[in-house]
Amino acid sequence: MKQAISMEMALETLARYVPGTGSEEVSVVDAFERILAKDIVAGISLPPFRRSPLDGYALRAADTIDASRETPVVMRVVDAVFAGQVATMPIGLGEAMSITTGAPMPEGSDCVVKFEDIVRDGETIAVSSPFATGENVVPQGEDVAEGETVINRGSNITPAVVGLLVSLGLDRVQVFKKPRVGVLSIGDELLEVGHPLRPGKIYNSNLYALSLQVKEAGGLAFPNETLSDSTGDIARALERAMADYDLVVTTGGASVGSKDLVRDAIRLSGAGILFWKVGMKPGTPAVCGEKDGKLIIGLSGNPSAAMITFLMLVRPLIRTMAGKESGALPEVSAVMKRPFHKTSSQRRLLRSLVAWENGRYFAIPAGIQSPGALKSMVECNALIDIPAGHGPLEVGAEVKALLLPPPYCLQG
Repeated sequence: MKQAISMEMALETLARYVPGTGSEEVSVVDAFERILAKDIVAGISLPPFRRSPLDGYALRAADTIDASRETPVVMRVVDAVFAGQVATMPIGLGEAMSITTGAPMPEGSDCVVKFEDIVRDGETIAVSSPFATGENVVPQGEDVAEGETVINRGSNITPAVVGLLVSLGLDRVQVFKKPRVGVLSIGDELLEVGHPLRPGKIYNSNLYALSLQVKEAGGLAFPNETLSDSTGDIARALERAMADYDLVVTTGGASVGSKDLVRDAIRLSGAGILFWKVGMKPGTPAVCGEKDGKLIIGLSGNPSAAMITFLMLVRPLIRTMAGKESGALPEVSAVMKRPFHKTSSQRRLLRSLVAWENGRYFAIPAGIQSPGALKSMVECNALIDIPAGHGPLEVGAEVKALLLPPPYCLQG
């Protein structure tokens, strides 16, 4: 068992045990924000035919060579073609056909003249300038060529991707399965929401917050019933959870007190301890166990500590399992707009509000930094990464800020 390791070492350890979840086929309609498990190769061209990008007249460019304002070329309108239709006849010498936006080009035509650029008189039009072959024509395959790899494996399915898939005639797509994550909350002091608050009890906020963090990371959260401070009960719950889920996350009971029983319960469940304690504040008592290729990650019971440790350690793991890109938070350089007076004996992740002002980022500590304080987690949009052994942060100090994902932030 590794003990008191760095965040980087914890992430490296977790990366060696990433459980595979496989892939599944889903409806394109249900594929939004899923991750492609297979390259998409176009089976047709887009557009699948030459078409007009505007309302006008389809004709032959060669017939307009001598057209001018002084001597316009007069052409006979033989038919009309609309979007969703195909012309019933080809265009011949000196002929034109009315055409609407998106309609297929009639056989024999190779350019389109805008309605506003001609003068119509009954069944004829007068063209006053020459046109080139291909002018105002969208060629077949201009957007996508048949056989082209248009979207790569590992891509996030956005609304535009869904639109493209449907345009290619696909109604189902292969995506990575979302990892099933069991969430277990531990503590005799915990009370479920909806019950009257009793002396010595607190509401079980972590179960809900962590379950939503699992969802944001790309997993399927399965919140379990609250467990009492009993090593045997916790161990049995862990065994059941490891059988049912791809990953197990617990909150509470991970520290060094007489009722911090998660480490013992992990061992009792038959799992080995990979590490305990990570060099980060808040969140130091994080513990990780492994059995048969599945991981158990135990987090602090303090709400902000649990959320921050999840962000730094568990979120990247779930994203990898779901086929997503790295879950590392974006880094920016920021300047302290207000001071933080405490010395950081170990690496500290300071809840902060970061804003762009006058060409750079400025940071303000977000309220109480206690690991149990949740309001500052609500108010922050970034974590200032303070190295171990660093002194107080004065106004004007330059710091590294890790930007939280938009769903974590009040302003989105």
